[in-house]
Amino acid sequence: MILALYGAGAMGREFKQIADESREWSGIVFIDDNTQAERLSGCPVYRFQIFRERCTPDQVRFIVSIGEPRYRLEAFERMTRAGYTPGVLIHSSAHVSPDVVVGEGTVICQDVFIGSLSKIGRNCYLSRNASVGHDAVVGDHTRLGVNSFIGGHTVIGTNAFIGAGALLKDRINIGAYSIVALGAAVFEDVPDNATVIGNPARLSGESTGSAVYGNNSSFKPLQDKEAGDASGLSLQERYWEVFAGCFEGVDFNPVTFRYHDGGWDSVTHMTLISQLEEAFHVSIRGREVMRIRSYADGLELIRKKLETASDTV
Repeated sequence: MILALYGAGAMGREFKQIADESREWSGIVFIDDNTQAERLSGCPVYRFQIFRERCTPDQVRFIVSIGEPRYRLEAFERMTRAGYTPGVLIHSSAHVSPDVVVGEGTVICQDVFIGSLSKIGRNCYLSRNASVGHDAVVGDHTRLGVNSFIGGHTVIGTNAFIGAGALLKDRINIGAYSIVALGAAVFEDVPDNATVIGNPARLSGESTGSAVYGNNSSFKPLQDKEAGDASGLSLQERYWEVFAGCFEGVDFNPVTFRYHDGGWDSVTHMTLISQLEEAFHVSIRGREVMRIRSYADGLELIRKKLETASDTV
């Protein structure tokens, strides 16, 4: 069976090391729509559409190797919609109690501890030395940072981000889409869409749809029921094709709209705006242009414009 790692960055390289040590896979490939590299760590790198042409669902298990929680969810849903089945990676040094439930697509790194009767959701990422107490629940698409500690019977909601060194008391609830900052010590429940910092942890704002790595931006994950175009692509996939095409060949961070070797490029930004207008038959003007500060900002704006257009028809 081939392992497909969705994301050809640092996390992808780390996950490949875990996969190599397991000797479970006949081959490893990377999927990445925002790189010109043809190979990484000796393995081929494909854009998503090329990957679909070369690897059928019966040949592959996939793992999402993207750090940003919102994009982890997006990539996971994209692969499952295309018929691919998630795999599981567990490093040999991890201690996972025999009665623990581990969801599909989850990665458990070196020296992680997971106590008895805990449940780890789908597409989760447990970094080195993370510790999960007995009877705890970690929701789908959630990331636990290095040296984080989750107390027994604590419940973490969907798509949460628990920073490195964070400490969560036993028997508390951490809401969906919440962010627990680096080193925070949490003694009480955290609501959905909240960010908490400090020791003891305190609310510092909302995290609704925000990107952990980069500026906060409004993003609502799109559902399968949202219509695609005549080609059968979802709105996310259509948007990504335009977005990735504008920055093809550039070392670029889609979360923060920044180049790694320089600052803002207004020419490329305006090129993206014009191509989005052409692809989706919408008009983006004035302050709307300046509001597009990340991949997620633009996707949300296009979604709202298409919804408004459909309401007026």
